[in-house]
This record gives sequence, C-alpha cells and structure tokens, in this order.
Amino acid sequence: MRRPSPLYVLAAVLAVATIVFAFATVGAAPTSSARTGSVYDDGAGGAAALRRYLGAMGARTTTLEGDRFAPDASTASMLFILGATEAITPADAQNVKNFVSAGGTAVVATDVGIFERPLLDAFDVRINGIASPGEHPLYGPVFADPPARALSVDRVGSLSLGPKALALASDGRTTIAAAVREGRGTFYVVASLGPFLAAGLGQADNARVALALAHDAVTSGGAVAFDEYHHGSHPSTDVLVLLQSTWPGRALVFACVAGFLYLVLSGRRLGPPVPLEVRPARSSLEYIRGFAGLVRRSGHGEIARRRLRRDLRGGLARGLGLDPAMPFDRVLATLGATDRERAAEARAVDDALGRRLREDQLLRTVAQIQRLVGTR
Repeated sequence: MRRPSPLYVLAAVLAVATIVFAFATVGAAPTSSARTGSVYDDGAGGAAALRRYLGAMGARTTTLEGDRFAPDASTASMLFILGATEAITPADAQNVKNFVSAGGTAVVATDVGIFERPLLDAFDVRINGIASPGEHPLYGPVFADPPARALSVDRVGSLSLGPKALALASDGRTTIAAAVREGRGTFYVVASLGPFLAAGLGQADNARVALALAHDAVTSGGAVAFDEYHHGSHPSTDVLVLLQSTWPGRALVFACVAGFLYLVLSGRRLGPPVPLEVRPARSSLEYIRGFAGLVRRSGHGEIARRRLRRDLRGGLARGLGLDPAMPFDRVLATLGATDRERAAEARAVDDALGRRLREDQLLRTVAQIQRLVGTR
C-alpha cells in the first residue's frame, strides 16, 4: 500500500483545524480591552456601560447604523460619536451640522481626531497637540445639573478653537473640552475618549459629565443616539469584506493559500497535463553498438573481450552440463567428442578474443558466440 505524501497529510490537518476554529469562533462577541468606543463592546474599552448608565437615568437610547449616516433631530435629540474607527466624510459632517442646527446636541470624543477631522473642521475646531493627563477642572453652566467639577483623562489632545467655540475644560495650558453653538443646538468636543469608556466612567466626575451633556435629552424625553455607523455597523459594497471580516471567509483564503503553496512546494504545474513522450523500444543491436562505442572511446577494449570470452566459455559449459569454472580445454574436449567443427570454431573465437579486434570484428564475434552457445 502506497504511503500518502507528507504534504497531503499536512494540508489535510491544517484544513480541518481551520474549519474547526472557524466554526468555534464565528459569532463570538469581542471582549478585548482595546478602546473601541462602541456600545456593543462590554469590555473596558467599550461604551456599553455608558449606554446602560444613561438608560438607568431615564434616557431612551438607540444606535445609528444601516445603509447611510443621517442623524435626525426629530427622532433623537442627542448624538454621541465616540472614537470613530472609520473616516467621517464631509457629507457625514454636514449631516451632523444639520442635526445640531435643527436643535440636536452632538458630542464628539476622540483621542487624536484623525477620522473625525472633517467633522471638527466643520465646527472650526482642531486637535493640534497633546495635553496633560489627569484630573482637570470644568467650568460653564452646562455642568451645573448634575454638578460636575473635574474631568479625569488618561490620553488627551490639545484643542485649537475658532471664534465661536467656548472652552469647557483645560489642563492649565490648553483647552481639552469645548462647545460650539450652531443654530438651535450645541456641538461638544472632548479631546479624550477615556471619560466615556467603561474603564474611565467611574473616575472623578466623568459619569456626571456624560449625564450633564445629555441633560436636555433626558429631561425632555428625547432619545440618545450612539453612532455605530462609523464603527462599521453598515453594509459594505465590497465583496472582499466577507473574506476579511468573517471566519469562514478567512478559512477560504487560508485554504487557497495552502493549496497554492502545496502546488509550489510539490513542484506541480498549473494547466492541462503534458502527455508523456512515447519512444520506440531499442533493439539489442543498439545496446551492443552503444556499449561498443563506450568501450572504444574509453580505450579499454579488453573489457568487452573479457566479458564475451566469459560468456562463450560459460555458455558452452552449461550447454554440456559442465561446471562453468572447468578449464576451457576440457570443455572443448567434451564438445569435440560429439561435434568437432563446433569445438574448432569455439577455439578460434576464444583465441580471437585474446587479442585486439576492430569494431566490425567484435560484432561478428558476438554473432558467432550467440550461434555457438545457442546450438544444442
């Protein structure tokens, strides 16, 4: 029974392990401590605790996700945009500005402001550096109900404000939180995501800060919306997202890569099979001529003569029922008792093989040996 190739065994083991791992992990909820800012993340870096906290305080909470990002002040009076992981487009920024102008309140919290840059530019606010972490004082009437006096931040940026912006918190050197009045609503920006995450919500007055920013929505019975659109909660037009974002898709990619590597490492080629070249069988004369040519080029003709001489003596002895190692004279004597002509020819051939022969003579000698040995 033929043993399977080790490459086949390795490919099969990896394929089975990948499929088992894919089905074991698909659908599992993320529980990492990364700062996602998503309300679907129950970890220390998620905002699920903030959503539950506002719900316990009497606010109705919802999420913005789906085909397009379009906050509506008639359905939600408060919008939290916490640590966007996808770029906010200028069109999205204009939708937020329209939401605020219609009377809504928007809060943007970010550490670096890379993905939120178009939105910050729309309200003439920019993050231009790094501020000092720690507890920093708050000021302004917005933090009067409930009263909040300090904001605790671990990573925080420095804000550059336009003429319409009002500073709400500072580290003593630069602004870290600000408000911009736009139309009938207000836009708030906090240059740190930490106060709104589960890990930082209970520090200093961070929970009161979040509740104070959502005060109007809570008291008026409006809904508090969390932006999950820019956390990836929307359908993608790219088919590759199925391969990149799902375990079965990743397993398919792995299987394709493993198959390609197998073809490369095993030396197999892609495409239709190449038919084998069928060559006619060589005759015994061709082998003899080839061997004679090798002997001639080597300059050692005695090798062939010695082999032919051994074949002649051994063949005659076996044909007579004698020991091939018996002296050749005794073999010839036994043969001469029944066939003198054959014995004389055998002696002549044996004598000829004892001296140098031309190639044509050597070939004739081969034919004589075959006839003598084959004769009974």
